[in-house]
Amino acid sequence: MGHYLAAVAERLLADGLSVSSLHAHAAYSEGEIDDNDIEGSIQFNKDFQAGLNESAESFLHWTGTSGWCYRTIRDMTGTDSSSEHARWLAAGLLPTPGRVAAFVSAVRVDPDAAGSDERPSYRSPCDQSHELAARLKSYAPGAEHTPFAHIGYEYRFAEAQGTAYRDRVLEALASGDDRLLFLPIRHCELHALRHLLDYAETIAPLTGPRDLARMLAQDLTRRTPGDHRSVHQHCQARSLAAQQGDGQTEASP
Repeated sequence: MGHYLAAVAERLLADGLSVSSLHAHAAYSEGEIDDNDIEGSIQFNKDFQAGLNESAESFLHWTGTSGWCYRTIRDMTGTDSSSEHARWLAAGLLPTPGRVAAFVSAVRVDPDAAGSDERPSYRSPCDQSHELAARLKSYAPGAEHTPFAHIGYEYRFAEAQGTAYRDRVLEALASGDDRLLFLPIRHCELHALRHLLDYAETIAPLTGPRDLARMLAQDLTRRTPGDHRSVHQHCQARSLAAQQGDGQTEASP
């Protein structure tokens, strides 16, 4: 199940969405089973959620009985309770990652109209478990899917996330928009930004933009306030992006 969630997350990342994490859960005892025996979720960053509903938490949720839905959880003002709402994809238990991505696109256009309020039912908890496992297994990488063969879905997702964000950073740096912006910034804010870039370098997966984070931090540190020439003198990250872009162009048929 985790690899199925990772495959969907990979497609969402490829579409430019800010996927922050994913989680998979299976019931290990009869006492844990309610409406679902297995379920999982894909979370987005706060800006994505706020763009849909500023006052609610929202995420993609998959259940082993009803498939995908977009869930919204809203705290009830002045109370200790919350209200939940779900819009169901209703496209089968295991729709393709592309179909799920299309559903998310519809949610972004109109979260109250995408999908259906009615929850579908494709199987009962613990029913046809072997058949479901066989279908889910098709999403787990085999020996031919290097470098992901025999790895956990968490690592697979982290590497996909790193690749997606590295591509986005390279695309931004090599976009050709080289206008100089005289942006007011406090020294403490610049110092904090360098710490954030150091943090990004530290936690980025092998496929992530760790080298670009390091270079951007160095570029900002070496530039002189008020001296626009230093922008051209210290631009390692931009130069690397341009070089990699040239390399990809040469490698293209």
